[in-house]
Amino acid sequence: MARFPILEVGFRVEWGGQMAEETAFHVNLFGPFEVTALDGTVVHVPSKRGKALIAALATGRKGQRTRDWLQKLLWQGRGRSQSSASLRQELRLIRKSFDNPEIVLSEHGILTLNPDLVSSNADRLQSGTDVADFLEGLDLPAPFDAWLAQQRQQTGGVPQAGGEGGTVLSEAAASTGEPIIYFRRDSSDEMMLEVANEVFQSQIEKGLTDLAPLDIRSTTSDLVAANHTLLKTQILESGHETLLRVVMPGAGAGLQNWTAHWRGQTQLLLGCENEDLLQLAYRAQEAAVDALTVSEARKNRISASLLGFRALRSIFSMERSDLDQADIDLQRAYELMPKGVFLAWRAFIQANLIVESTDLDPGYQAELAADLARRALLEEPENAALKAAASHVFLLTGQDATVAGELARDATALNPANPLGWASRANAEIAAGQIEASVEFSRRALQIGRFSRSRHWWEMQAGVSAALVGNYEAARDHSLMAHSLVPSFRPPLRYLAALENQRGDEAAKDAALEKIRGLEPDFDLKDLAEPNYPAGNLRRAGLA
Repeated sequence: MARFPILEVGFRVEWGGQMAEETAFHVNLFGPFEVTALDGTVVHVPSKRGKALIAALATGRKGQRTRDWLQKLLWQGRGRSQSSASLRQELRLIRKSFDNPEIVLSEHGILTLNPDLVSSNADRLQSGTDVADFLEGLDLPAPFDAWLAQQRQQTGGVPQAGGEGGTVLSEAAASTGEPIIYFRRDSSDEMMLEVANEVFQSQIEKGLTDLAPLDIRSTTSDLVAANHTLLKTQILESGHETLLRVVMPGAGAGLQNWTAHWRGQTQLLLGCENEDLLQLAYRAQEAAVDALTVSEARKNRISASLLGFRALRSIFSMERSDLDQADIDLQRAYELMPKGVFLAWRAFIQANLIVESTDLDPGYQAELAADLARRALLEEPENAALKAAASHVFLLTGQDATVAGELARDATALNPANPLGWASRANAEIAAGQIEASVEFSRRALQIGRFSRSRHWWEMQAGVSAALVGNYEAARDHSLMAHSLVPSFRPPLRYLAALENQRGDEAAKDAALEKIRGLEPDFDLKDLAEPNYPAGNLRRAGLA
């Protein structure tokens, strides 16, 4: 839109029959949300969250809200870093819409709707009149919906949500229906160990909030976390050696304590880059997902987190019926809470069906998967799990390999405790012709994910990289392990058939072929050499 002049202070203009202090823009909060300029031009605010953000500022004391309060109101469950990034992006869009960088002021964590530029009719909330039409038609997920309902119930006096957080936001947050997980840290008073403990827990928190819109809280008492999932970390130091212990107490009947530990040099703990530490963080993340899935399944409601976790348990199974149900669960999860990672996992499923199901149209599958991945990236640009999945999808669907490589690098930088990130980097290196580098990244993915339910995936990735560098024995070992863990997973069977043929072991080759034909009745070993058959890296390795 055109740039609007800032008028001199003291000018007054009439809005709807009432005199108001001069401002270049006026925000109407009753009936449909609308922003108008002095000349009557309507300012287009493109997103619902942008409108909600302006409304939240307009109703705040002196037009102010803290960044933290706004992040919790509008991006509950996305984690601190992602919600902070989303707020920054929304502010950029608002300033662009108004064509004025001073429309929202920021200082010391407080945002202010510039009173010299913007006026509103927010004071009607305190007028004692009917305010049921406040922000008519503006619907967003909890906790915003609870806050909105409270504003519409005002009958005069100071709006209940005028404070920053208070009881209103905490009650609204509780109404999201999403699971709460508490973190507790125990360590000595030594600052170095306290920092190390916080860094390690942050690694786990990042992994969990990437996957679902969880309510993450800290506590110093187990009693506070009663009836919720609690994850505790304890650090003990003796000389130059440190013991890091992770405990998740069982909550309720049938749920056992989960515990694991790491022992090593204190210096290694500080950076949290050691692969065994990253493995421990990923194990803790999976244990938390299991505990949350069990506890949520016992409740009389379905949350987006439960649907997402349930889908995640099926995504790597490679069973067609499981994948179809996972796709349905992810669609429902996104309807409840529009979190980009749910779209990314749907893309992941559709892309993998290109490899797993030869009865589908690969062109259609590729277009569907790539479109879902692009939509996901727009919603959560700092989600490591999402970027790892998108990288995988882009490579399988024939998108730009350089872009896929950048996404994989972002994923491992944002969360190095994510084996899918390292596996995606390995695949990106293969696409770029850097085969030796792919071996190292595949090894790291397997090391971090060794104890996970998706180990077959990381074993197969290591097998592919080994085959490409000509280490056929290692490729065979990894393929055998992947097949043993998930017999219906097709890629290891294809590699085993080709590798046993290369070794000249007719009996082993025939056994592999028989198993493949149980999944693909018309399969023939010659199919592996066909350009349209989903075994490109196997052909590249000279095995077909």
